[in-house]
Amino acid sequence: MTTLRKSSFQIGLGIAIFTAAASITSAMLHFQPLLQSKFQGLGIALKPSAKVCNTIATDPSPPLNVRSSPVVAPDNVVGTVRNGTRLSVVDQNEGWLRINQPLEGWVYQNLTVTSCISAKEAAIAASDTVSTADNGLTILAAATERYQAGDLNGAIALAQSIPASSAAVQPAKGAVNQWQHDWKTAETELAVAQKALNEGRPQDVLSRVRTFPENRFWRAQLTPIVKAAIQQQSRK
Repeated sequence: MTTLRKSSFQIGLGIAIFTAAASITSAMLHFQPLLQSKFQGLGIALKPSAKVCNTIATDPSPPLNVRSSPVVAPDNVVGTVRNGTRLSVVDQNEGWLRINQPLEGWVYQNLTVTSCISAKEAAIAASDTVSTADNGLTILAAATERYQAGDLNGAIALAQSIPASSAAVQPAKGAVNQWQHDWKTAETELAVAQKALNEGRPQDVLSRVRTFPENRFWRAQLTPIVKAAIQQQSRK
């Protein structure tokens, strides 16, 4: 399976926050392009039916494959996305969704979940003038930062504090599941890497860097082990 990953120690934390200012009036079509541009990149598409929909990856056997065409074939996987990742949907075809963010390609619709709210509710949530605006994505952004900083329990608690009415509830659930999975993986992989270093197997340490979970806290723990492995390998 082909997997697109970032370079070994480059971790980009992409945080999307609502900043649009719009109001809902009888001239809703006038604001539609504005709303579309603001929600694009959050995986939220403003459809002609005046619904704002958020689609996220929910593959029971992650990561979710992104394919070059709407068919399962061994040679058409262009990349993968983690569960909880927001997908920008631009088209659909017989059970498949075409996306353009975070990758361009097709994903199987049954391996995603979509939640929708009315364009009016979305406009209200995006309005800076409404005190009851949906701040779920802001909370999720803060929770993600806690996770990256090494506070898993705090991150989960914060993500679970997002109001049930928020459009960020489903992305938060997906993110929490991914955090818990990656946290356990990082703990195990770090112990294996340390054991390999102690036993003089530097190549086994280096081979794990590419697949190590993308978490700033855990990669900081891995860095000295990798440096030691490189030095150990150079002496052989």
